[in-house]
Amino acid sequence: MKKGADKEQLLSKNQVDEYLSKGYIHSRAIIEMMGAPKEHLVEKLKGYMLFLKSAQNSKMISSSIAVPRKNEKDKKLFTTYAELEIMFKDASALAFFCFDYMPSSIEILQPTELSYRATDFAAFFNDMLERIYRLDLLLKNLKATNAVLEKNAGLLLRNNIILSLKNKDKTISELSKNTGIPEDQLEKFINNRLLSDGWLLKKGDIFSINHKKVKVNKD
Repeated sequence: MKKGADKEQLLSKNQVDEYLSKGYIHSRAIIEMMGAPKEHLVEKLKGYMLFLKSAQNSKMISSSIAVPRKNEKDKKLFTTYAELEIMFKDASALAFFCFDYMPSSIEILQPTELSYRATDFAAFFNDMLERIYRLDLLLKNLKATNAVLEKNAGLLLRNNIILSLKNKDKTISELSKNTGIPEDQLEKFINNRLLSDGWLLKKGDIFSINHKKVKVNKD
């Protein structure tokens, strides 16, 4: 754990041994986060720890949150992580913890061997399949929503470009200044969406409205 990390001890060794005797799984996990501002990362991890402390199927032994450091590749972002020792009631609780919190690593400390009845194993897989199904449905809904948003954004940009060309033909540099879109991104959009679909015409470096398809009234 990095210097400056806060560590909180919640269970004693005797308590850990007691939960082990009840069949709990003793593990160590690391949850990593990256973003900004750095205070937000710490608060987010503290929120995770608070929720895990009150979870029914797990018992927190200890938790530590590292001091955020600047990301080496992007100095505007910070990285930090939480290291925790935690006991899970069974393998299902451990697996769903991994689904929900996506730790970067997980280590099972005790017991060294695990055994399950067939019915418990089947119940675990059924629970896992149900969760995967819900995640798949959520992703499909998000994909559909993003497609609608992308389409609407494309229509707005198309109309903005056409209005910009209403009274004067322009270069990509001029259109970029009018729309606020970087030249390379804007040119790609125009080539793929407006020239190919016949909304605009291009002669040399100059773009103009295709008046055979677009009816506009000049001021």
